[in-house]
Amino acid sequence: MSTYVVGDLHGQFSLLLDLLRKVLFDKKKDRLIAVGDVLDRGSRVGDLLFFLHEASREGWFLSVKGNHEESFLRFRSGESLSWYTAPEFGGGVTLSFFQDVSETQARILEEWIASWPLVWSSEKFLVVHGSLPPVAGTALGDHELCETRIAGSGGGHECLELRPPNLYPSWDGRLVVSGHTIVRKAGFWHDGIALVDTGAYRTGVLSAFCLETGQFFRVSGIPV
Repeated sequence: MSTYVVGDLHGQFSLLLDLLRKVLFDKKKDRLIAVGDVLDRGSRVGDLLFFLHEASREGWFLSVKGNHEESFLRFRSGESLSWYTAPEFGGGVTLSFFQDVSETQARILEEWIASWPLVWSSEKFLVVHGSLPPVAGTALGDHELCETRIAGSGGGHECLELRPPNLYPSWDGRLVVSGHTIVRKAGFWHDGIALVDTGAYRTGVLSAFCLETGQFFRVSGIPV
């Protein structure tokens, strides 16, 4: 069994399929974990959501929330977030998809996205979108702070917004795997932190990290 943590997808359905083929992904044995920001920007958000929702029902996919999922849920709940529909944030494509599906489909998918946790944890690893919030007075983070730390005037969770240099390894020594910050090549940022977002929606490069082997994988293509 192998567990692959994939970087920010932003609707890049074709690149994900290419990546699964490259690693010879076996749905009966392997698992895929997304670091969040599955939504927005890419034109195939709908195809991606249908595919991953079925994958979650089959038991081989899960995702943590990203700042784009949190923003989508806040917008859908009625908050006035003018920046969500701005072209640079890219929420319009997701909203268009939800308007085109039935009310039942929209409700099922929205409830599923709302169920995504802020952090996924195992004995040796933690997956979070941005970073673990820091423990006061230290340079170490704690995943248990994610639920309680709100980031400034934006009103979102701090763990979804943090970027370098404000990335914090876990106090208990578990490896933290994060997205959110686009890097040229997926790899280790510092001891205890791995970054896997290679900006697929912009660069056409989608990356993943295998928890069991410590290997990084990437595929390249044309983002849509």
